[in-house]
Amino acid sequence: MNKIEKLLKIRKISLACLFLSVPLCFIGCFFPFALFTIIGISLLPIFIVLSILFWKCPYCNYRLPMKFDKDSDIDSVYQCPYCNKKFN
Repeated sequence: MNKIEKLLKIRKISLACLFLSVPLCFIGCFFPFALFTIIGISLLPIFIVLSILFWKCPYCNYRLPMKFDKDSDIDSVYQCPYCNKKFN
């Protein structure tokens, strides 16, 4: 597995943490035990840490934006806003 494939795999894991954290916190509001809420709250910092540490351009090594862009993130074709190189 090369550097770009690892980067995209980590990006998918971090986005899964982000998208699971919100529904788990919402579901946790309706149950008397706080397990869902604790898991949901713990997934959000995991998304932030993975994005800050690993979501960098493999060419220029600048940190890429943490925002989710439905057009580029779904197609898995990214373009660095700094060096304008595409990677997928």
